[in-house]
Amino acid sequence: MSTPTLNRISVTTNPTFWEFYVASLVLIVYRWQFIFLHAVFPLAGLSVILLPLMTGQPLGVGQILLALLCFSFTPLVTALAVRSARRNNKLAQGPFTYSFDAEGMHTSGPAFSQTILWTAIPRIRLSRRFLFIFVAPARAHFIPLKSINDPRFLDDLRSIADGRTDFGPKTR
Repeated sequence: MSTPTLNRISVTTNPTFWEFYVASLVLIVYRWQFIFLHAVFPLAGLSVILLPLMTGQPLGVGQILLALLCFSFTPLVTALAVRSARRNNKLAQGPFTYSFDAEGMHTSGPAFSQTILWTAIPRIRLSRRFLFIFVAPARAHFIPLKSINDPRFLDDLRSIADGRTDFGPKTR
């Protein structure tokens, strides 16, 4: 059974700092190596708090500050990276238009226009807030779902991408 070929579907979005930030944090979940890497810091903070308590020593201000730094390391570094990219990189400033057709994904913004062929898109994933189009194992373009006004957009994208990339489970 063949699906009719769709010409092109498009969506334009202008993500906020908060959307960039949350999408960057959500991307960590898609790579188990990153989960382990980013879990090291909270575990270190936990050990800074627990070791003195286990030995019967009181917690000092320095230990509490170090533990807070460990717990906030990943969110803080991510926020600084997103801020730096949005402020200094003209390619990270929107609005962005994403178009999909039989050739691949066409992305454009005020300072660029590019085409990424389906062969370079290993997978597409849908989270509760974002549509991620992966171009590498841990690198993805994201589209906030609130920017997608057409209720058929995801079904149309699935039809276009079918057989070309791994779209993942049909959940939402």
